[in-house]
Amino acid sequence: MSRIPTLILAACVAAGGHAAVVAAQNAPAVPKAATAAAKKAAPAKAAAEKKPAATPAKPAVPAEDAAFKLFRHDLINLLALSGDARKQIAAAQFAAPDQKDASRSAIKKTPALVKRALELGPQDPLVLWIAASNACLDQPGCADPAALKTLQGTDADNTAVWLLSWPEGNAEMQRASVARMAQTQHYNDYWGADVVAAYRALEILPVPKEITALGLSPESARINFATSIASAFLPVPLQRLHQFCTKLDAAVDATAISDCIAVARKLEAGGTFVAQGIGFAIEEALLQPGVDKDVMAARRRSAAWQKEKFMELSGRFSREPELATAYIEALEKEPDEPSAVIALLRGQKVRTDPPGDWQPAPPQNAPEPPAAPTPPPEPAA
Repeated sequence: MSRIPTLILAACVAAGGHAAVVAAQNAPAVPKAATAAAKKAAPAKAAAEKKPAATPAKPAVPAEDAAFKLFRHDLINLLALSGDARKQIAAAQFAAPDQKDASRSAIKKTPALVKRALELGPQDPLVLWIAASNACLDQPGCADPAALKTLQGTDADNTAVWLLSWPEGNAEMQRASVARMAQTQHYNDYWGADVVAAYRALEILPVPKEITALGLSPESARINFATSIASAFLPVPLQRLHQFCTKLDAAVDATAISDCIAVARKLEAGGTFVAQGIGFAIEEALLQPGVDKDVMAARRRSAAWQKEKFMELSGRFSREPELATAYIEALEKEPDEPSAVIALLRGQKVRTDPPGDWQPAPPQNAPEPPAAPTPPPEPAA
C-alpha cells in the first residue's frame, strides 16, 4: 500500500518542474501511482469485468534512481543525528521506501525514527500526526494509537484529528463521528507544516546535480519532494466522509445532514485545496437551492480563482527561486494552505477575487468512491 513513489523527485523533474506542486493541489488525499492509475482506468475496468478474458495489466513500479537513492540515504543519515523532532519526523517519512531494505540499519528506518521524534517532541502536533498515521506507508503496523489519543487530547478542536479515527462499516458510529467533528472549531491536516518540515530538512544537503541538470532550481526541486511527501499523509477518510454525507436521505437524516454541512464548512476554511474541494462537494450535494447555496457557490468561485492563479505562479518556481521561497515562507507563517496561497498572491500583487465576468470550469461529477483506500474526488473548480 505504498503511498510514496520510490522515484518521486526524479519523476517530478521528468514531468516538468512544478508537477508535484500541481499534484498536491489537484489531488489525491493519498497520492500513489497505482491507485491513481486505477482511478483513471475505472470505466475500462468495469467494462473488462463483463469480459472474463480481459485482465487489466498491473502498472510496474519504477526502480529508484541510484543517484537519488544515495541522496535520500545521506539525507536520512544526517537527519537521524539531529536533536530536532521535526527533522526526525521528516527523516521518518523519507525512509518509508526502505522498510524491506536489509542493507539499512534499523535505527535509520521509519519505526525507529518515529520513536525518536516522539521522544524529542512528545506534544508536537505534526510529530503526533505522522506517528498516528501509517508512517511506514507500505505495510500496516506503523501507526501509533497512543499518538492519536494524545493528539486528540491536545488538539481536540481540530476536525482532522477526529477524522483520522473514522469508524469503518458502522453507520451509527459514523453518524456519531460526524456529530463529534461538527462540534470542532477548525480543520488542520498539518499539510503545510509537513511541507515546511520536509523542505527545511532537505536544505541540509545540496540537491543532486542529476536533478538540477534537468531544469529545476534547488528550491523548486525541494518543494516538489516536500509536497509529494506531505500529500501522502492527507487523511484517507476524507473519501469516506464524502461518501457518507452525500448518501444521506434528507427525509430521515436531517440532523446528520446538518452536521455534515457544518463539517464541510470547516474543510472549506482550512487544511488544503483537497479538503476544501471535498467540503464544497459535500455542500453542493446537501444544500437546497437558496441563499446558503448561492453563498457557497460564491466562495467556491473565489477558491477556484485562487487555485488557478496559484497554479500559474507555481509554474514559475523553477525559473524564479525567490518565488518558490516566498511560497515556503507563506506556508510557514499561515495556518493552512488556502491562507498561504492568498498571502502568496497578495505578495505578488495578484488579485484574490475573480473578475465579475470570470467563471471556473464546470465542476466534474465525483466518481463513486470504491471500498479500498483511493484518492478522494477531484476538488471541483
